[in-house]
Parts: sequence; C-alpha cells; structure tokens
Amino acid sequence: MALSKIQAESMNLADTFAFTGTLSGLPSGADAFCANGSTDAWASAAPGTILFFPDDSSNDNFDTGNRFDTSTYKYTARADGVYLFWYSVYTAENDGSNGFGFLKNSTKVQMQNNSLGIFTFHSNDTNDYIQNGTIIIPLSANDTMAVITTTQSDYFRGYSQFGGCRLA
Repeated sequence: MALSKIQAESMNLADTFAFTGTLSGLPSGADAFCANGSTDAWASAAPGTILFFPDDSSNDNFDTGNRFDTSTYKYTARADGVYLFWYSVYTAENDGSNGFGFLKNSTKVQMQNNSLGIFTFHSNDTNDYIQNGTIIIPLSANDTMAVITTTQSDYFRGYSQFGGCRLA
C-alpha cells in the first residue's frame, strides 16, 4: 500500500479521525484512566494483594485508551515512556496498621531501602483515614501497573481510586 504524506496545513484538526493498527509517537497523556472500587464494602487484604478497582466508566471515571483492565485491576502501557500513577485508599476500619504500594508487572516497586515496597503506611490508629500515593516511573510497552497491599490492610472499596497517564 502506498503511503501518502499529508501537510499539517491541509488537515482540519476539528474533524474526527479514526485510526487502525498500532500508533506510535503518541502525545503525552494520550492514555489516561481513573477507576474506583465501586462497591460500598470493606475488604481485608493480605500483603501483596492487588486492590479492587472494577469501575472505569461511571461517574467521573474514564479510560481514554482502553488500557485499564477492570477484571485484573491492572493498567497496561501501550508504548515506552514515562508514566504517572496515583492512588487514594480509604482505610483502617478496625485494622491499626495499613500499607500500600505499586506493582510493576509482578514485582513490587521499591524506591526506598525496604523490601516491602511501601509507598504509604499508617499504624497505631484504628480511625478511618485516606492514604495517597504517587509515582512517576518509566515503563516499556506492555508493562503493567497495579496498586497492592504491602502489609495486611483493611480498605473501603467504594471510597478508593486508582489512576494514571503517560507523561512522555
């Protein structure tokens, strides 16, 4: 198939375009998502458990690139790049020690001198509170990211969120 080169001034960017195949050189933020727990229920999770985020389409949740899997709760990178991910986890119930972090592929992300991979941790308090974690991390195409417990933790699914986007 012959390729055509189109000059920028000959394109009307107000038009809608449909692309097929694999796109490369995507602009920053081309893939972004926000998902939440969707269920008003507490969960008790063992260390290393991926947190439950099955809703990326109701309320203000979204998945612009269809890269977040609502059955595995993992985001899959479309292309090599630098990505930003965040979580907000409503936690405690009756558990006085709760910790969370990120999982890249099948390995805990470790950016400190601790094998637990802790990004947020709170202990000695059974009052409810919100833990917020953020990471900027390079990913290769098809790498996955998820939020995990780093210690035995209780969290309220309905008030917890996970999101991210490609930065560059």
